[in-house]
Amino acid sequence: MGVAALALAGTVVVPAQAAPSAPEKLSISVKIDPPSSPSARAVSCRVSHVVYNRFESCAVGDATVTLLRNGRPVGNAKFKITNRMTLQHKKLKWSEATAISKATLVNASGIRASLAVSCAGKCKATSNFPVGRTLGSSAINGSVGYTSGVQKNKHDATTAKYTFTFTKPGFTPGVISYTSLKFRCDDTFWNRANTARILSPGCVFPSFTSTMTTMQSLPGISQNIRNVQSRGRKLGVPGGAVIRREAKEAKIQANRNAVCPSSQRPPRPGLSCDEYPFASTLEGGTNVPANSRGTAWVPVDEQRKQGGRIQTFHKKERILHGDGFWVKV
Repeated sequence: MGVAALALAGTVVVPAQAAPSAPEKLSISVKIDPPSSPSARAVSCRVSHVVYNRFESCAVGDATVTLLRNGRPVGNAKFKITNRMTLQHKKLKWSEATAISKATLVNASGIRASLAVSCAGKCKATSNFPVGRTLGSSAINGSVGYTSGVQKNKHDATTAKYTFTFTKPGFTPGVISYTSLKFRCDDTFWNRANTARILSPGCVFPSFTSTMTTMQSLPGISQNIRNVQSRGRKLGVPGGAVIRREAKEAKIQANRNAVCPSSQRPPRPGLSCDEYPFASTLEGGTNVPANSRGTAWVPVDEQRKQGGRIQTFHKKERILHGDGFWVKV
């Protein structure tokens, strides 16, 4: 009996050890609903849209930052991000207002935001967005400055890339990137001798289709345009098929000679041959079927005014070779 007691007393019982628990994984995920892209002459910011004209754009997206613990949501912040860019017609330096709205927070205090912006080609971007501001009851407003180094007789098109980073102590940061509407800068408006600028370099959103309206006050020319636009491919009718600028002088003259040759005589003095589509377009001359083009005899004075108005339109809207536009009469 004593031996048995001794043996029991000498037995060491070790309790089972619990496996060490895995450290919690804290992370942040970010989502922004991509805006769609309508266009409008007057730019007014709209949620979930990119609204733009030739020189302005405004993109507003709904964003959500979600806090995760071991992959499961434990809180979130919801807000809007606005990017409003204003290009300069006759400058290679422009700016953009960038803002994060007030945020709706659910167990998500202490989230900080930062922004980095870049652009390619000849473009350089400098972000002046506040660093490390906290999402919450106040909007976060900042700006981005841009410059382009486009060279003489050249153009350069690119987009801005925005990278937002959201941080919270103890959490792996969340990052999201998206791009702006494509913008284009050029220094292509020079005289025929290529010795002097006729327009300072500047920038546009080339995907916006501009509309020429200055032919409306020229009765004979506008009637010819209406006649041609009513048939065939209805070229240049706003909202339909565009006509595109031809910038090469030799080709412009060839287009004109093809439909309004100098050997052709007007039915009476004081009239001039007018063609549509314009000779200064890729569709000019005989480059489109006969049912989509036409000529008419119009007063010489109207013809003289037309040329200047077309050139003014090209400069005002920075219409480059191959750019499409509409003609409203």
